[in-house]
Amino acid sequence: MLGRERDGWNEQKAERELGKRLDQVERGMRRPQRRTFGDLLDEFEQVSLAAKPRKKTTVIDYRATIRNHLRPYFAEEDLARLSQRPEAFERYAGEKIAAGLSPKTVRNHLTLLGLVFRQARKWRWVSESPLELVDKPPAGESDTETLSAEEIALLLAAYRDLADDVEPEERFWIDAARRMTVVGLSTGLRRGELLGLRWMDVELLDGWLHVRQAFVRGEMSTPKSKAGRRAVHLGPHATAALEEQYRASRYQAAESVVFCHAALGTPLDPSKLTGYARKAFKRAGIAKPFRPWHGLRHTALTETAAAGVPGMFVQAKAGHAQGSTTERYLHATKTAYPDAAELAEARLFSTTKRKATRGPA
Repeated sequence: MLGRERDGWNEQKAERELGKRLDQVERGMRRPQRRTFGDLLDEFEQVSLAAKPRKKTTVIDYRATIRNHLRPYFAEEDLARLSQRPEAFERYAGEKIAAGLSPKTVRNHLTLLGLVFRQARKWRWVSESPLELVDKPPAGESDTETLSAEEIALLLAAYRDLADDVEPEERFWIDAARRMTVVGLSTGLRRGELLGLRWMDVELLDGWLHVRQAFVRGEMSTPKSKAGRRAVHLGPHATAALEEQYRASRYQAAESVVFCHAALGTPLDPSKLTGYARKAFKRAGIAKPFRPWHGLRHTALTETAAAGVPGMFVQAKAGHAQGSTTERYLHATKTAYPDAAELAEARLFSTTKRKATRGPA
């Protein structure tokens, strides 16, 4: 019963009220709209990637991963059912690794999937995220490839041999690649950070280098994180390479790029530099799988850790925001902290040694 006649209810008023209530029931109990994972990706790209400030390079990478991997694999899946199947994403990870992707790359895919499902929960498209129950694959050995001291010597000699065999224009590129290799090995800078260096960022007399920008995908950008904006101490080899580059360059103003085109003063072409680096690797007889600039950074940080310096120093040198990222360098080789046991015992048993000279305790 809607109400009594003495309270003003009549047939017409009752019909209007009943219509309102039936409409509310219909709206509240209608069957939920069926959505696919492809629908979620559409909304994520159109809304989330545009709404939240992200670096251009990050957005490009996300879109490429969605286009080349996530859409082809999951697009037609029912979203509600997929959100309750964490095993589907573990199967995805296994198949991608079997297809040749590195564990690190697959970990990045799963991280992006986690962001997508987190957004879906905010929109109330799903009630839970299956990625919270998915274990990411451990980093593979290929993520920490390094060069030995002997291989580094062979590589630098190969650069010089190559430079002696080519025309002057090509020699410019080989010499620039060699100097960048030395600075990269010494400082652990990423390729983009090396190409973003300006002379105002380099203090040759005081022995410091400041990372303030990076040249990535054809444009200058800020470092990947606040920790990426850092100062790195220069050793004598890096200093000598930078001094040589300064003398060889026509562009020596404070705002000029350090590793720049001989005629234009613009940052060097990364792919062309990598091509010359690969020629030097081949000339040196280094045949193992090795990504030139990526691997040089790994070598620099791994050997810095192996020299016995504190982990916090390695983290600061690398520009890592999280210490966990630095851990793989600290444990990458069995030579890490070679004198750690002796140094620890010298502190632990210093009193015991003095007592021992006096006779048994």
